[in-house]
Amino acid sequence: MSDSQTPEFETDNGFLELIQPRDEKYMEELEEDIFDHGCRDAVCVWGNTLIDGHLRYSICKKWDIRFNIRRLIFQSRDEAEAYLCAEQLKRTDLTSEYKKYLIGRLFRADMNAASAAFLKEHPEKQPNADGQISQKYVQKTEIATIIGKEYNFGFSTVTKYDVYARALDEIRAKGPEITNRILNGNLRVSHENVIELSRLPIEDINGLKRLLESGSIDRIGYSQLRHELRWQRLPTGKPDYRRRRRERENAEAGIKQMPVTDPDAELTSLKFTIPSWSKTISRTMELTDFPSTSASARQEVKTQLVNLTRKINRLLRQLEEDSDDR
Repeated sequence: MSDSQTPEFETDNGFLELIQPRDEKYMEELEEDIFDHGCRDAVCVWGNTLIDGHLRYSICKKWDIRFNIRRLIFQSRDEAEAYLCAEQLKRTDLTSEYKKYLIGRLFRADMNAASAAFLKEHPEKQPNADGQISQKYVQKTEIATIIGKEYNFGFSTVTKYDVYARALDEIRAKGPEITNRILNGNLRVSHENVIELSRLPIEDINGLKRLLESGSIDRIGYSQLRHELRWQRLPTGKPDYRRRRRERENAEAGIKQMPVTDPDAELTSLKFTIPSWSKTISRTMELTDFPSTSASARQEVKTQLVNLTRKINRLLRQLEEDSDDR
């Protein structure tokens, strides 16, 4: 079902966890494309909740641009999650961590949906702690095999990714920043060490967050992690000379590798370009008989001016932020 309107829709953090964030360049290009061509892909909703198309929705809402709505029908949240996982797995820019996570979550959603369907027909049966039914009634291997064929994995790999996804969700409950960094590929942690991390108490998870904030690690081995956390707990009051030396060496290495360039080059070029824009706009305002122009021509110019204004405001904010930092 599609319609053209701009209603208010809700976001759901649980669904957002299944969507790998886009980088800033992609978001800028998407915004410009919507400005130039309109919102060509529909925003997908379930009831009043966004399922897919969050960026398109936010851009259209921000600039009051019309968009189409595709209304999806699911019998349960698990069906909605399975749909979203399958849609996200079509992306070519997924990190390997996010792909494993999505396959694990897809398997879990399909298992939950199958268990719910069985319980509906056999209410006398009791689910386990995960809300699922015994493999005697719901064929776990069959579901994993179907998913594995779709994404070129064996059924045992699919169930392995289910364990991986559950472990990441346990870590998220204690420290969402850590899970996000692992999934986005900014923190390298092996499958086995993700399982071990999920078993850590929240005090150790908080210690790991402090390590990450210090910038001293970007890869975690479990034995290294335990050593670092024990080091943090020692009440010596002494500064961490190793970390300071490592940070200093990294900074010096970055300076040595930096090419010699003129940091003002692009700003200087822009400075000489802007006056010609100003003159062109002034001349247009003086010479154009606006009542005689077509509505389409005015709208095209208006769209480009709004787009230009948006970029100018972004540049001004950047210039002001950099000035404040000095």
